[in-house]
Amino acid sequence: MSKKPKSDQPRYEDLVSQIETLVDNIESGELGLEESINGYEQGTKLIKQARAILDQAQQRVEAIDLNQSEESSE
Repeated sequence: MSKKPKSDQPRYEDLVSQIETLVDNIESGELGLEESINGYEQGTKLIKQARAILDQAQQRVEAIDLNQSEESSE
């Protein structure tokens, strides 16, 4: 059974989807300069959030690996 993410933290997959939508909109060429810059700014914030989630996941995996190696050496 998987844990639900904290309500104040978006899901990684949702962030990636939002980033992809922003990139598609910017690359379409249909946005004006100001809209493109705003999209870029929003995208960088979303990327920062996504990286933080990945960092937390990596720390959890490393802790699990460390725990498993400690258990196997006993």
